[in-house]
Amino acid sequence: MTQRSLPARLSRPLCAALALFAGLPALAADDNQVAEIVVTGRRDGVPAYERAYAPTIIDAATLATAPQRRLDEALRAVPGFGLFRRSGSRTANPTAQGVSLRGIGPNGAGRTLVLVDGVPVNDPFGGWVYWSRLPTSSVNSVALTRGGGAGPWGNSALAGTIRIDTKQRDGLDMELAGGSDGTLLSQASVGGSAAGWHMGLSGSAFRTDGVKLVEPTRRGPIDIKADSDAYAVDGVLSTRVGNVSATAKLSGFKESRGNGTPYTNNATDAVEGSLRLVGDGDTVDWEAVAYWRDWSFASTFSGVNATRTAETPSLDQYDVPATAKGAIVQIGFAPADGFETDIGADLRETDGKTKERMTYTAGRYTRLRDAGGTQSVAGLFMEQSWTGVPGLTVSAGGRLDAWKNSDGHRLESDIATGAILRNDRYAKRDGTVANGRTGIDWQADDSIALRAAAYTGFRLPTLNELYRPFRVGNDITEANPALAPERMRGVEGGVRLTPGSGVTLNATLFQVRLKNAVDNVVIQTTTGTNAELGVFVPAGGSLAQRRGLDRVNVKGLEADIAWQVSDSLRLSAAYLFSDSKITDPGSMTALKGNQLGQSPRHSGTVDITWNPIPALTLRTQVRAAGKQFEDSRNLGTLDSYAVGDLYAGWRVDEMLEYYATAENITGARVETGRRSDGLTNVGPEQQWLAGLRIRL
Repeated sequence: MTQRSLPARLSRPLCAALALFAGLPALAADDNQVAEIVVTGRRDGVPAYERAYAPTIIDAATLATAPQRRLDEALRAVPGFGLFRRSGSRTANPTAQGVSLRGIGPNGAGRTLVLVDGVPVNDPFGGWVYWSRLPTSSVNSVALTRGGGAGPWGNSALAGTIRIDTKQRDGLDMELAGGSDGTLLSQASVGGSAAGWHMGLSGSAFRTDGVKLVEPTRRGPIDIKADSDAYAVDGVLSTRVGNVSATAKLSGFKESRGNGTPYTNNATDAVEGSLRLVGDGDTVDWEAVAYWRDWSFASTFSGVNATRTAETPSLDQYDVPATAKGAIVQIGFAPADGFETDIGADLRETDGKTKERMTYTAGRYTRLRDAGGTQSVAGLFMEQSWTGVPGLTVSAGGRLDAWKNSDGHRLESDIATGAILRNDRYAKRDGTVANGRTGIDWQADDSIALRAAAYTGFRLPTLNELYRPFRVGNDITEANPALAPERMRGVEGGVRLTPGSGVTLNATLFQVRLKNAVDNVVIQTTTGTNAELGVFVPAGGSLAQRRGLDRVNVKGLEADIAWQVSDSLRLSAAYLFSDSKITDPGSMTALKGNQLGQSPRHSGTVDITWNPIPALTLRTQVRAAGKQFEDSRNLGTLDSYAVGDLYAGWRVDEMLEYYATAENITGARVETGRRSDGLTNVGPEQQWLAGLRIRL
């Protein structure tokens, strides 16, 4: 796999952060240190207006005992949470790490907004999420809110929002682990307070030799393990002046991956910075966040022959730069007894392009491609909640967004002569989108609560979907600059039961309608040039294009039950039924009545946590999902699966803990993808990890 040196634009900020925080251990031990400064804001936690939407809260203690040590894999304990495919971020290409909730239209970009400490972390160019960037041990809590993003969230929060709150503490935390397939994991954070300031530095490193991605019966000499390594560092400086808390953050990230054959790999470099101000007063609370993100991505693709003995380069995306900048202002106040009001505005602007070498002939690439554009979204929002009657919360919110796509282009030229072969300039497109949501949550008595909600949401197609084609093996997917914004309408109703004896039960019925749902629609499977798009389809391959399905309906049921049997034993189970149907495919009439790809009807989790003695924690988790289709044609089927994972932790004292995990203990076959030639990709078999945690 190709390794890339740390670029100057990444190394300089990281060296500055390391120098700034070199004295942290001394500060942590300073006799004059002040109390820890904790910065929270209106976008953290669960405000009153969120109750009707039943967010799921996962705390640090639960994450610490997750049998999966990567955050996205740990969150799979929530049925309906998933990436585009069944692969976790350990083996999945970054472009397939977009988040899906409730099985509402999985795709590479995802339809879920992910925020870390109030800042959006979806990739600026493609919308996916780099989960390697988010080590589990650095997370204080995760709040998953399903449903449309009207109110504070806006674009990208079509299926819901995931809000991650990171830890910020004095002292030293470390986690070191090693395991199967040459896997090494290390995470550390150090923080100290002095003279009214809190400084922190955290870092993480992950590497693995990886596993082979192709099913054993189809592997050939060309198939190698998909290795990966990732490094991240964060420097944080915070203080409090009067009733205002301020936090500045500087971050760097680097990831390199092999994708299962010698030629295919990808690499990412990133630098991010943010400033967050939080004010709390007697009558008004407010929050302001400004951020800047600079990311660069590179990836290579190839075609593999039928016997899998050789590969031919097909695409070299040697530079995919993207920048994002934005700001958020949110103000909360109580206009009258029992009322809470939040108003705010946000702005996001993204600029990105893909630079590629393409058309590999006679041992070399013959064409260059430069494609990309700029996207901006500005929104105003308001949320109102009323809690004037004990046990009753009524909420309503709305937002208005103005969006613009500009500078869209696709330029292709001959490498040898420089001659322009294609020069597409796309007209500027803009519009406004209004969304709203309303809900009610009623705690009727100590044992029963009812809720209902209705909402709308939207998502702009990413620059990646609009302008960047890609290829996996001989399967080609073209971009589509004409894609319209996705729209969603949804309703749901739920019940919470607490009958006593440590038992809690939640159940929710939901129905969602998607309009202009972006899908990778296969339009040709025969060899030859497609006249409409001017693309040659190789033997055994296919041609798809991102297109908007006029209408998709998703209806389902999610339920969970938890039983605290005793102080030492907890049992829980969760289930999701999600039925997605393409009711109006527009011009693609053959898709009518089909299910969306990568969306199983049934999925669920069973979880048992036992503390036979205070120092010992044992946890068993079983995750399962039913059959699902590879894509919206509903031809290729991925089989159902069930995997069991284990965690064992031994706390020596408050400063030292040992743990071990085992994933997929039975070696179950988990099919993660099926290509047009019938080749099936599979997930890892048995995986194990052993490590320790140190807290000082």
